[in-house]
Amino acid sequence: MIDKQEFYHGAAIIRLLEDERCQKLQKHSLGYTVNDETFIFLKYTTKSRSPWRFSFSRGEIEGLNAIANSFGRIILVFICGGDGICTISWQEASELLGNDAGWISAKRNFNEQYGVAGSQGKLKGKISLLEWPSIVFRNQS
Repeated sequence: MIDKQEFYHGAAIIRLLEDERCQKLQKHSLGYTVNDETFIFLKYTTKSRSPWRFSFSRGEIEGLNAIANSFGRIILVFICGGDGICTISWQEASELLGNDAGWISAKRNFNEQYGVAGSQGKLKGKISLLEWPSIVFRNQS
């Protein structure tokens, strides 16, 4: 039987692996490193309709802050049920969370982009469905 996490994470990872810019993907305790430059942290929800909410524990926040000291770029990958994948940077997520345990939600109407909010604020602008996996390779050497 396929584990739910394997199923949903696999949907995001296959898109990443099929991108010719992906030369190396390595497992890390909290996520994956891509091309030894970018760390990706995946979260999923099985909920089928918007909005999709993702909780962050204090331990996850501390872990991501520690990883931020080693990697210049951290991308959070939100797998929104069968709808799509919403991505933001760790810097944006930290602001939405207030660097404390909390939640981030992604909301999208039909044929629109994702609006992202958190327990401490709202992200300016919208996130395109086409951001993943392109966001991973921006500014890579």
